[in-house]
Amino acid sequence: MQPLVSIITINYNNANGLKATVESVIAQVFRDFEFLIIDGGSTDQSQAIIDKHKEHFSYWVSEPDGGIFEAQNKGITAAKGQYLLFLNSGDSLNGPNALGDFINAPEFSGDIIYGDYKYETGGKTYPDNLTPLFFFKSSLPHQSTLFKRIVFEQQGHYDTSLRIAADRAFYIKCFLANKYQFSHVPQALSFFDLSGVSNDPSFAAKKNEEDTRVLKQYFGIYYDDYVKLMELNAALSAAKRNTLKGIFKRIKRRLFK
Repeated sequence: MQPLVSIITINYNNANGLKATVESVIAQVFRDFEFLIIDGGSTDQSQAIIDKHKEHFSYWVSEPDGGIFEAQNKGITAAKGQYLLFLNSGDSLNGPNALGDFINAPEFSGDIIYGDYKYETGGKTYPDNLTPLFFFKSSLPHQSTLFKRIVFEQQGHYDTSLRIAADRAFYIKCFLANKYQFSHVPQALSFFDLSGVSNDPSFAAKKNEEDTRVLKQYFGIYYDDYVKLMELNAALSAAKRNTLKGIFKRIKRRLFK
């Protein structure tokens, strides 16, 4: 019987993160899912974690790969679920009821269903309505998004020439295709590990280079217009902060935080 969800976890030499991810998944009350582990041939204690919990995995492999998105593509190929969730090592589901509550939410419908997430000192929420400007400025959280399988069948897999921005590129590609329903479930599905590559300062230059490449590719002749719009928005925000009302709000936040 086809599972509703395939949870795909990729890992490389992050045994502690893998342990946290695996424990959060196997603790779920909702059980209509399969669990896949794609390990890149780790040399730390990751294999011991896999061996300990392998009865919970429908599929696992440990072998060298070309990086994050080649590993995620392996997971796509092996997955059998109707929806796919990429919960990479270090990220975890936000409590034992997280997946069930998310799937049973009234907003759960469509092809690309995204939620919110928490992190150690806070969280992030996403808008219900998405626009091209949103994707020019930001992206959606892969660890809180369920993709219907047909999306990958029609749009292909992640672009492995991108080491960091392939997930952002895929979201933009799908959004601009104008054929998929994006739906927001206003719940924190996952707990996000901020120590990943996309938040590592040493990869900032590479991330900026790839982001610029992706935005120019998909926004084409409108790229410069969106850059100018971003600059105008930043200037407007700065102007608002420097009004008496803006200054008062900042002082109030500092006094009562």
